[in-house]
Amino acid sequence: MKQVSLDTWIQLIGMLGVLGGLIFVGLEMQQNQRIAIGANQQSRADLRAQLLITPFQGNIEMARVLNIEWEEMTEEQKLARGTHQLYRWNTLENMFVQNQLGLVAPETWALMESYIKTRKSECYLRDYMPNFNPAFSEYLRSVPDECAER
Repeated sequence: MKQVSLDTWIQLIGMLGVLGGLIFVGLEMQQNQRIAIGANQQSRADLRAQLLITPFQGNIEMARVLNIEWEEMTEEQKLARGTHQLYRWNTLENMFVQNQLGLVAPETWALMESYIKTRKSECYLRDYMPNFNPAFSEYLRSVPDECAER
């Protein structure tokens, strides 16, 4: 048997080190891409949220619609309540995407799931469900639908 020289072993260890470094850099790049996609999603959600919440700014009367029964609201109040519902769905859809990217703590996502169930159970506000991204729509189909059971 031939003995392998010390130089060969050093070269092998060096090459394994370089390979390990490349794998590490690749994983870092993948993580940075997920974070960048999450930041981009957050920016879009923030913009939509600002558009939806603007009518409430400085209008205390519209903020009170959250405490009025649907049947007792005027048409203007119903529109304001519906707009607020769109705002809530926007926030929940954003949290869903962030969770898919692995950027949300499990306990935070559990809380968001309870909010999603609550929003979905508000049957009188079904007209105020926006067109969601396909993945979130698919997720919503898996959530029990109390409105369909009535």
